[in-house]
Amino acid sequence: MEKESLKEPLLHGTTAFPLAVYPMNFPKHQHSFAYLHYHTEFELLVASKGKLLVQIEEQCYPLAEGEGIFINSGLLHTITAPEDETAGHGFLAVVFDYSLLCTEQEAAFQQYIQPLLHGTFELNPLLSSSACGLVRTICTMYESSVFGRELFIKHCLLHIFYLLVKDVTPGRTALPSTKSTLVKETLNYIKQHFAEPVSLKDLAEHVHVSREYLCRTFHTLSGSSPLEYLNRYRIRQSTFLLARTDRQISDIALACGFNHSSYFGKLFFQYMGCTPTQYRKQNLPVPPLTSLVC
Repeated sequence: MEKESLKEPLLHGTTAFPLAVYPMNFPKHQHSFAYLHYHTEFELLVASKGKLLVQIEEQCYPLAEGEGIFINSGLLHTITAPEDETAGHGFLAVVFDYSLLCTEQEAAFQQYIQPLLHGTFELNPLLSSSACGLVRTICTMYESSVFGRELFIKHCLLHIFYLLVKDVTPGRTALPSTKSTLVKETLNYIKQHFAEPVSLKDLAEHVHVSREYLCRTFHTLSGSSPLEYLNRYRIRQSTFLLARTDRQISDIALACGFNHSSYFGKLFFQYMGCTPTQYRKQNLPVPPLTSLVC
């Protein structure tokens, strides 16, 4: 199974400046903001409103408003909110390629970035208040048209990474595990076959484990079941067709793996907070990979 086919299929920024900023805000009723995914880029995330729970592989990190975290390349992660939270939520995410920090020929890459990629740093992923402030500065500068903004953003990134590694000690940090590989293979199967009938038995047989073990492992890393992920992924795919085509809703339901339009409508409302018809009439944008599901 090729790992490359499992990663988030999105170019963050441009090839000339591979960085993108995602200021995300969510209504009170929504508690899942970034469903299970991963990407090869680094990510800096700061809670801008309310409390968040960021799960990276098997470790869960609660973030209060104003706190932040670094997410290393290749790690499965989700972003949710505590169930007892009733306020709205939001976060700032900066996703970028490590090439913005330095080239692979530089000593800094060999000494700091490569150990991060290989997991040989004992790194605390939680950001200091100074680093969180720099993330907010990056987001502000990213939206500006100030001449030289790319240089200033790069300066901020380097400062953040200095703050991250200055107290680092040799040792192992989080890397994709065997469980992570199993879940990624399951995600890949779902993305390739979501339009077809897919059962829990199909998923378990694909990764050569029992249904019970797959459910337990998937829940450990994502907080949900494989079939719930399948339904969420199908709903997200339907938003593309609703926004970009004039196909009948019943046809869209079938194209996304739902045999019954009524069940499709029920799940759509559960995950999106509106009906498929309302979604289409409101001309809402297709949800980004950093929200709901990916």
